[in-house]
Amino acid sequence: MRVMITCFPAPAHFWPLVPYAWALQSAGHDVRVVAPSGFPSPTGIISTDFAQRVTESGIVAVPCGPPTPLAVHDCDDPDFADVLPNPEETERYVRALSVHERVERDMWDVFYHYAILAIRNYQPPRPREDIDEIVAFAKDWRPDLVLWEPWFPCGAVAAKASGAAHVRTLISPDYTAWAHERFVSKGLPSMLAEAMQPLAEHHGVTVDDELLMGQATLDPIPAGMRLPTRTPTVPVRYLPYSGGSVSQHWLRAEPTRPRVAISLGVSARAVDKGDSTGRIPALLEAVDGLDVEVIATLNKDQLSDQVETLPDNVRAMDYVPLSQLLPTCSALVNHGSFGTVIAGIAHAVPQIVCDTDEPTRFFGRATPDGVEWDRTSPKQGYSTLTANYLADRGAGSRLDHQKQSISEIRSMLRRVVEDPKVRDAALRLREEEWASTPTPAQLVPWLEKLAQER
Repeated sequence: MRVMITCFPAPAHFWPLVPYAWALQSAGHDVRVVAPSGFPSPTGIISTDFAQRVTESGIVAVPCGPPTPLAVHDCDDPDFADVLPNPEETERYVRALSVHERVERDMWDVFYHYAILAIRNYQPPRPREDIDEIVAFAKDWRPDLVLWEPWFPCGAVAAKASGAAHVRTLISPDYTAWAHERFVSKGLPSMLAEAMQPLAEHHGVTVDDELLMGQATLDPIPAGMRLPTRTPTVPVRYLPYSGGSVSQHWLRAEPTRPRVAISLGVSARAVDKGDSTGRIPALLEAVDGLDVEVIATLNKDQLSDQVETLPDNVRAMDYVPLSQLLPTCSALVNHGSFGTVIAGIAHAVPQIVCDTDEPTRFFGRATPDGVEWDRTSPKQGYSTLTANYLADRGAGSRLDHQKQSISEIRSMLRRVVEDPKVRDAALRLREEEWASTPTPAQLVPWLEKLAQER
C-alpha cells in the first residue's frame, strides 16, 4: 500500500516518526514523507534542509511548495499579530476553562504557547501554497494511509480530501486532545477546531472529531506520563532515532570511570541561541572534582560568557548522537524533553532532569520589524512532567538549579551514578514500561487492516 507521512518540518518532529516509516517500508509498502520545503526562519524552529534530513533516514522525501516564511513566527500572514500569545488572553482562557493552576497549568501553557502556535504557522486563516501542494499531492498519489503528528494536523485534511485512512501519531504527550476536550466540555469553541476550519473549508472537508483526533491515535507515551483525555489510543513503543551518523571511534573504548552525559537539547539551543539561566555553570561547577567523566553536548553559544574554563573531567562537544553515547553512560543529565528522556529509559540509564518552578510561557508583541518575543522561562515544556515521572519511579531525580546549592546538586549526581537502587529502577522502567509495549513493526498488520477497511 501507499503510505504518506506528514509532519512539521523540523527534526524533533520527524525523528519520532522514522521507526514507523522503516517498519512500513520493510513490510513492502511505498512510504513518502510529505512536508513543506525548509526555510531559513530566524526563529530556528524549522529546518532549512528538511528534505535532506528525510532522505538521510532512507525514506523518500516530497518537499511541497517554495521555501516560505512561517505564518506567525515569520509574520507571513497579514493577521499574524492577532494570534500572538499574550498574558491577558491566556489568563482569560485559564479562568473560562477552569484550568487548575497547580495540576493543569503546564498542560494549558504547552498547548497555548507552543502547540497551537505551531499549528497556526501552517494553518493560518488564508491557506498556504505549500499546504495546498500537500493536499494536491495526496489527491494525485492516492495514499491508502496517512500518518500525521498533532502539531501538523493538515495531514488529516490531505487524508480526508484523498479518501485515505489516517492515524494521528503522537510525538509528545497529548496536549491537543486535552485542550480540545476541555474546550468542548465547557461549551466553548475549540481553539484547535477554529484553527483547522479555514483549510478544511478550502478543501471541502468537514471539521469533526475524526479530522481533529484521527481515525485512531498511536501513543508512544508511557502510561504514567499520559495526560488525562478520553481519546482512545493504541500503545506503541517509542524507538529513539536521532539522525544518521558516523560511528565515534572514541566511544568504542570502555570508560575508565563512570561516564555522565549532559544533553540540554539541540532544538532548544537553536531557538534560544545559548542559555542565560545559569543552569550550565551550575552543572559544570557541580561535576568539577567528581570521579566521573562528563560528556557535555554544548555548543559555543551555550558556553560563551558563562564558562571561562571547563573542569578537567568535562569534555564539551557540539553534538554526539545519544544512540551512541547513552550505552556507555552511567547517568544522563538532561532538559526533560520527551525524546531525550525516552532515549534514556530505552538504555536503562538513570537520569537527572533539569526543571524549575517557572511557568512554560512566552509572549509575542508585533513591532515594525516583526515580533518581539518575551520568554518568561526557557525551560523545556515537558520537564516537570518527565522529571516527576522518573523521580516517582526511583529511576532519577529532579534538579532545580535555582533552589538547590552546588553541594546539593553534587550529592544528587553522586547518588544517581552510584546508588544501585537507582540503576535497578532504571532497568525495571525499561523492561516493564518500555520494552513491554508493541514495536511499530508489530503494529504494521493493524495499520494494513485499518487501511483496507477504509
